[in-house]
Amino acid sequence: MEELVQRIKAYMELEGHSPSSLANALGINRPTLVHILNGRNKPNLQLIQKLCEFDVELDIRYILSGHRSKKLDRNPTPIVQSIPADVTTTAPTPPKAINQKLLVLNPNGMWETYTKEA
Repeated sequence: MEELVQRIKAYMELEGHSPSSLANALGINRPTLVHILNGRNKPNLQLIQKLCEFDVELDIRYILSGHRSKKLDRNPTPIVQSIPADVTTTAPTPPKAINQKLLVLNPNGMWETYTKEA
């Protein structure tokens, strides 16, 4: 949860929002948002939905998991890369371990995150 709150804080800083201005824009109480930002309360799904409805450019996948959506990636990497003819290729390296997370949504609007251990 702390990582999610850090991403919300980074968004606020990037867009120039104070807790008051963002709370007003989202239609929530300022103390509620301040408690979330300070770690007293956990952010609920309603807050994330309001945030993403407020800014359609915001990637909800990034806010929730820290991974950007491929279709919204602003700096896509080229699919085909040219390799000079005089360079020999080596065997491919094994892929790095991928952190897998499970997000469980509760009926009360809260959620819990579980990370798979390798």
